[in-house]
Amino acid sequence: MSLSSENYRALKLRRAIAALCMAGAALQTPHVLAADATTTEADTSLDEVIVTGSRQTGIKASDSAAPIQIVSTEALKNSGAPDLMSALAQLVPSLQMQAFGFDMAGQTLQARLRGVSPNDVLVLINGKRRHNTANLAVDTGSPYQGGAAPDLNFIPLDAIDHVEVLTDGAAAQYGTDAIAGVVNIILKKNNSGGTVAGTYGQYGNSGGRTEDVSGNGGFEMGSGGFFNLTGEYRSHGHSNVGEPDPRGFGQTTYPNDNIPNVPGYPYENKISGDAAVRQKIFAINSGYDFEDGTEIYAFGTYGHKDAASYENYRVPSKVAYTDPTTGVTTYPFPYGFSPQEASDEDDYQINVGVKGTILGWDWDFGTGYGYDHVGISTIDSYNAGTYNTTGVPTPTNFYDGFLQFTQWTTTLDLKHDFDVGLAGPLTVAFGGEFRREAYAIGAGVPLSYESGGAQSYPGFTPLDANDNSRKNYAAYVDIAAQPITGLRVDGAARYEHYSDFGSATVGKLNARYDFNPQIAIRGTVNNGFRAPTLAEEFYSSTNVGPSTAYIQLPPNSPAAAAAGLSKLQPEHSMD
Repeated sequence: MSLSSENYRALKLRRAIAALCMAGAALQTPHVLAADATTTEADTSLDEVIVTGSRQTGIKASDSAAPIQIVSTEALKNSGAPDLMSALAQLVPSLQMQAFGFDMAGQTLQARLRGVSPNDVLVLINGKRRHNTANLAVDTGSPYQGGAAPDLNFIPLDAIDHVEVLTDGAAAQYGTDAIAGVVNIILKKNNSGGTVAGTYGQYGNSGGRTEDVSGNGGFEMGSGGFFNLTGEYRSHGHSNVGEPDPRGFGQTTYPNDNIPNVPGYPYENKISGDAAVRQKIFAINSGYDFEDGTEIYAFGTYGHKDAASYENYRVPSKVAYTDPTTGVTTYPFPYGFSPQEASDEDDYQINVGVKGTILGWDWDFGTGYGYDHVGISTIDSYNAGTYNTTGVPTPTNFYDGFLQFTQWTTTLDLKHDFDVGLAGPLTVAFGGEFRREAYAIGAGVPLSYESGGAQSYPGFTPLDANDNSRKNYAAYVDIAAQPITGLRVDGAARYEHYSDFGSATVGKLNARYDFNPQIAIRGTVNNGFRAPTLAEEFYSSTNVGPSTAYIQLPPNSPAAAAAGLSKLQPEHSMD
């Protein structure tokens, strides 16, 4: 059941208020103390050396020609947030977090930079590209509609040393989809010691109970290696911030006159609330330095998530069968029912590589594979179309199918500092990237979509099912220099070729001039090109009712072309 635009806007306001109430009611560090600590850490972070925004080494955040915000592990903890996305939303002013979403969009929340789509933010871990989620945000009216960016909440907070957020277009430096900026998550490299932490909190109305337990430990591997391991269990309960359901008022006809006896009445409709989420997530970060300066590294994450979102309450008369012989009508749910959309998700990524120096050139060769599989079910529901016409009982739980995304990325980066008589070294960097991505939809069981399907969320049909892939080749060059004292200049160019959208060349030029230690001016000009994600291209769903049919066609499919729809086109930006 859909909501009107007025109800949707009212619901957004109520949920935003609920999110603020959660922040105030959670049993966590007082906000005044957290704010003071964050301010101190922000000041200190200006003197930290960054690895994002410039290929030059040894650059401090305070000296960067690009706007970089460093978020330390202490700031993440002091934020009091139970997950990475919530913490960054509190600490990075230009990053906004999706507080809620309908259907499956509420089970993979998204983040965006500078008010741009989540798909325009590039997420890196230790400087390497992170894979996207398979769960496309299908949430009409939401600013996060169409988002299929990496799920930040599969990265445990305790695994993070710090986060570098580049709030500037960086398509030429890191990838053409970095139009809004880059979030680079740097993992801990401790080879000793460890931490154990726990959090408990809930909303003021007793909903949204949150429990979190995590631990991190570092271990030494030989005389030149480290192995850092993190594990976390997180649970967040349902909440309900909806208004009374008017459908239960003044009912005098059986069985709808039972609605006042439904638990929670008149708030029996629970769609206006958080999804219940349980996550188990792990992260590793390891490396070993050989005596000749060569280093091998490996890092990765694994997570499993179970989630469920309430859909609109179904009144008792929704499912009814009238026997044509006796004329007797049977109601299997005399008190109605509240369907839930549930997911069972596995997500992992592993990166391995080797780096070193030869003939003065720093080199880094690495490869990474990411995988996200979301199995979808509708639970505590019924196939009303089948029962209402045949009287044959149906299951109450339905497997709706799956969404899956995989990404394999291989990169080679080289860099050399040259002394050419300028105020600082001339840094020349170049490299290349190969990426293969695949997106698939699997069909559900027939009863999940036949005769209108399961109430609230029909399954994917065999016609919706698809399996598509593409390849991407990229090459870049980046030159940075200090022509005179106080002036930094950095320029980059990147060429990318998509097997489905063709080629594009983008560039970036930024500069900074320090008049004195207190006053500086900096500016950037760049352009970007982002090809639509595979989920945007090929997501498909079918919702058939007794008198209606809603079909979401893949935008770039032959069926969409036959319907007169234009193909999705790449985004072009100038910043």
